[in-house]
Amino acid sequence: MSTRDRRQARADRLHEWAEKRGAKAEAAETTARDLADRIPFGQPILIGHHSEGRARRDADRIRGGFDRAAQDAATARDMNRRAVTIEAQMVGSIYSDDSDAIDRLQARIADLEAERDRIKAYNVTARAGSPDYTLLTERERGALLGALKYTPYASKGGAFPSYHLSNLNGRLTKARARLAQLEAEVPR
Repeated sequence: MSTRDRRQARADRLHEWAEKRGAKAEAAETTARDLADRIPFGQPILIGHHSEGRARRDADRIRGGFDRAAQDAATARDMNRRAVTIEAQMVGSIYSDDSDAIDRLQARIADLEAERDRIKAYNVTARAGSPDYTLLTERERGALLGALKYTPYASKGGAFPSYHLSNLNGRLTKARARLAQLEAEVPR
């Protein structure tokens, strides 16, 4: 079983558990609501009356039922959130035991190199005094505008902050090292 299969199986289990918890929450709420519907609205507990004990036990059961329902619903939401997170991570992940891992890593490296070249070309125009935003993709423009908005001191003349290219080069180095490792492991 590959890593991707194991991750998908975990996400499926979490979705299944979430469904069961959701059903359990609905059942607890239905039971508590049915019990509460038997008591007339606004009916006080009659102190000293023979029904006082039953009324207090019913009130405790109603409160406990709603508490269990809320707790089970929260657990179901959490399990669904965890499953969705796993599935979202699987979309962009390249696992070493994927059959197309080498091809996908090569494509990722090509994308990172293209991004680096676009940013360098943009930085040249920005330092010349006339930034050309058409050189950047929409995502890169968003990253640049965010960096300029929150860290204007990190940029010179509207260029990308130096840490952005440093981080990009670090990601490239990591991807190349991983590609070399995978290529070394592949039997020829």
